[in-house]
Amino acid sequence: MALGGAEIISYGTLYYCVAGIAKEASRDLAVTEEWIFACFSFALFASAQMSLVAGRLMDRYGAGKTMRVASLAGGASLGLAAISWNAVVFTVALFGMQLASAFLFYEAAFVFLVQRDAIHAKQQIALLTLIVGLSSTLFWPLTSLSLTLISWRQLCWIYGGCNVLLALPLIQLALGRSSVKRRDQNKVCGQQGPSSSKLSDLVLITVGFSLTTFVFSAFLGQMIPILSSIGLDMEGAWVSALFGPSQVAVRLFASSFTERISPIQLTILSCVMLSAATFIITLTSHSLLGISIFIALLGFSSGLNSICRGSLPLSVFGQDGYGRRLGLITGFRLSAASFAPFFFSVIQNHYGIVVALASLAVCATGSTLSFAFVSVRSKREPGR
Repeated sequence: MALGGAEIISYGTLYYCVAGIAKEASRDLAVTEEWIFACFSFALFASAQMSLVAGRLMDRYGAGKTMRVASLAGGASLGLAAISWNAVVFTVALFGMQLASAFLFYEAAFVFLVQRDAIHAKQQIALLTLIVGLSSTLFWPLTSLSLTLISWRQLCWIYGGCNVLLALPLIQLALGRSSVKRRDQNKVCGQQGPSSSKLSDLVLITVGFSLTTFVFSAFLGQMIPILSSIGLDMEGAWVSALFGPSQVAVRLFASSFTERISPIQLTILSCVMLSAATFIITLTSHSLLGISIFIALLGFSSGLNSICRGSLPLSVFGQDGYGRRLGLITGFRLSAASFAPFFFSVIQNHYGIVVALASLAVCATGSTLSFAFVSVRSKREPGR
């Protein structure tokens, strides 16, 4: 619960708030909103590259220590945004916020849980994603309401203080003491397979998660334009509201059945749902019922995917080197996500919405096949 609270604050103040303050900040700094979002996109890409380093640092020094330092860095970056006297300084603050997020968001929290108690980590990962799912629900309206009462600079000061005065103590509280010894954790995590086998699985898992994140990023980044292009304006806006409840519902299901369903089965189920969603939107794009089913399946798949990103690498590779592997997967995954909306927009403009949607269906199918290969390989090697 403490870690979930820290994650809610981190996501809300370092990620979700940017869209909320962009309009006032751009006006104050004499730049366009597009300029702010372009800088934000580059900052997200930089965060993806930092993930490659973050995993190694978490393995070496412990995720608890790096998360505490990152909370201070995130708070300082928000403070810098609050006093920024021009757009360049604000951009530096944006980069600082997103680089700090590489040590704070889901993957960092997953490493934290595994290092603290690997035996119960799979169940705790599912519960954590359920808690943190409240972040956007809380911070989108909170940011909007706050900006009617105070300036965006004052809001940045408050959010910076939340990272230092609330998130940091919560992370410290979450550390506690593990009642599980490391040797027992290693037994639970299982034996390690040959190096070549682990490398092949790592490549397949990285490709699979990169493809799924690419599809999610394309859909979520272009959701309203997609629905508008197929003739749904206001109806599409209302139907898209199904996405959040669908994520929460499937996480409730997953938190109850994590011990009965293996991570690879849960991951394949997530990909099958995503593939089904892409085919449904491609074939029934002018049906309100079809769009509703598409949004629900997309939410189900996204909710499961956030859990599988932490539990599957632990199940396949074990605890040793978990942070390094998760950082590598995250780096490629977020890099793919950073240019997905642009790719979709280009395909749509040149070849039409149907071809653009079909290309996402191919990516979703590819992710399903990648994880299916991992499942087949694990059955052929019983020792793993």
